[in-house]
Amino acid sequence: MEFKLATSFDGKAILQLMQEGIAYLKAQGSPQWQDGFGPDEAKVMHDISQKHCYILVNEHQQIVGTAALIPGVDPAYTAISEGQWEGDAPYLSIHRVAVNSQFRGYGYAHLLLERSLLEAQHLGYHDVRIDTHRLNTPMQKAITKAGFQYRGVVHFPILNGERLAYQKINTQ
Repeated sequence: MEFKLATSFDGKAILQLMQEGIAYLKAQGSPQWQDGFGPDEAKVMHDISQKHCYILVNEHQQIVGTAALIPGVDPAYTAISEGQWEGDAPYLSIHRVAVNSQFRGYGYAHLLLERSLLEAQHLGYHDVRIDTHRLNTPMQKAITKAGFQYRGVVHFPILNGERLAYQKINTQ
């Protein structure tokens, strides 16, 4: 498996993964990414152009999964309730995580998060944050398996914007 920056050439395939993710969440009864609040082509291409979008590629050059690694302050993370962040060091947020529907259920979300954490360290970030909707239990499982700790609740300024927030501090 190779974890690498996505290019504009990968945009169409990544957008397909996002659309699959939106449909999967809907089928699970989760309002996350629904009603036009999910990743779209503009957001995917912006992530790629800013060199924030990464892909996990298998030996057959198929994109298994994708994640956006966003450095800097996330406005939704500035107000956390029912808990608090550990420390105030510069951090990197992981957003827009999606796994190819052909590869769901094989632990690739966990692998994607592990590789994201390694890339965060490579980029100089020891504080990594992520969030998900409380109904997205497969993602919660992958997040905690990757070593993230639950920190509280954050609110995005969208319909059904409440998210469970997690953090991992890499001390290595």
